[in-house]
Amino acid sequence: MAISRLKGWMAVVFVLAVGLLGSCSDGGGDFAGGGISGTGLYNGVITSFGSVFVNGIEFNTSGAAITADDADVTEDDLDVGMKVTVEADGTTALRIDFDPEVIGPVQSIDTVNDRLVVMGQTVLIEGTTVLKGFGGILDLATGDTVVVSGFFDAAGNIRAVYIELKPLSTGEKVKGVVSSLDYVSRRFVINGLSVDYSALPSLGVQNGDFVEVKGSLSGGTLVASHVSVEEQVETALPGNEMAVEGVVTSFSSVYDFEINGLRVSTDNRTVYENGLRGDVALDVLLEVEGTVNDSGVLLAEKVEFLSHEETEIGIEGVVESVDLQKSTVTVFGIGITVNSSTIFNDESGRQLRSFSLSDIRAGDLIEVGGFVDGGRVVALKLERMDPSEAEYSLSGPVDAGSETGTSFSILGVRVDVSGPGVTFEDDNGDTMTAAEFFAAIDDTNEPGDIVEVGGLYQGGVFIADEVEIEKIN
Repeated sequence: MAISRLKGWMAVVFVLAVGLLGSCSDGGGDFAGGGISGTGLYNGVITSFGSVFVNGIEFNTSGAAITADDADVTEDDLDVGMKVTVEADGTTALRIDFDPEVIGPVQSIDTVNDRLVVMGQTVLIEGTTVLKGFGGILDLATGDTVVVSGFFDAAGNIRAVYIELKPLSTGEKVKGVVSSLDYVSRRFVINGLSVDYSALPSLGVQNGDFVEVKGSLSGGTLVASHVSVEEQVETALPGNEMAVEGVVTSFSSVYDFEINGLRVSTDNRTVYENGLRGDVALDVLLEVEGTVNDSGVLLAEKVEFLSHEETEIGIEGVVESVDLQKSTVTVFGIGITVNSSTIFNDESGRQLRSFSLSDIRAGDLIEVGGFVDGGRVVALKLERMDPSEAEYSLSGPVDAGSETGTSFSILGVRVDVSGPGVTFEDDNGDTMTAAEFFAAIDDTNEPGDIVEVGGLYQGGVFIADEVEIEKIN
């Protein structure tokens, strides 16, 4: 069962030290060591426009060279949610590159777990994933061509931050690690996708190399017209500033790990936000800021935790109020905090490109994905929706001690499940009874198990007609 587009939203935190901003138009940035100065390299998601906002920093793009999949484009061709690399002098962008991880046909769709297989690559749709050209996973069909931008995890899956549905295929592309290399047949494999490079001159490719392959799909094999060995993430020159968002893909210790394949070193001067040094582990989503040493290692001045899977939330409902001074918006009586790195996307009829909290009004329908941090609900992505697409829903940890047998609470909102037509599903998408549901969840946990509900919000109570367990904590 898919209650709404919010299903399976993962908390990916992009909060930087620039502070909480009510409007992205004020989004200048402070780097971990102070102000932004000198040449730097910034790898992250576009969160808004007005110039271009990446890593919580507003970059002036007036003279920047901008490319998308190696083709020259303009800023108008960029979209919120794209993962980009920005080379900058201070806050002036010199170069912006959008280089997606995979382009090609959808081979299979898992609506229960919000997963796609595209060109042999497993793509995870998450709460902060921006969808362009379609509204949700149920709108996709096998054979559809999609462009996917995201972060690789330790298993080689792509945690998508941006997926675009393309009307026609103009050539396929995939990135990943080479395995099963056969020099005789001139083939190798990337996560189950067979690549034939026999039409190319001899290549210096080895098993374990991270490569980009372009070509055309034929009978399930990608016939390569281009193969290049690349770094998984572009690294700044020694002595330069760098910020990178991504997943811990290799872990030696809390002082020595890799993010997106880039080696990171921390010490006792490193500042941690939204977590502690000991919370660093394989597959944890982080943002790291610092400088690069002569060995190409990122010396971390700040490590920010971007994963709060145990407190992830999703909200779709009508805005009740907006407080620009406190940088909050209220839905279902829940105060939701936005910040300089909240992804703002306008999917309403207005389709504002430069969209921020100051454009939101009471009565607007919005979708929010985020997490709970110390009692605050923090928005990671905020989308204004077309009112005709209203599907009121609420997901988050069940409040401690809130179960009554006919109701429970999420984020302080009482959820009534006493209606005769309420349907219940477990975390595998299988139907269950109300009694089985209450036996499965445990409101003594802190945080509580994550549950999603769909229905109506009336008189301060969410009256559910659909209930699904998302995660047992």
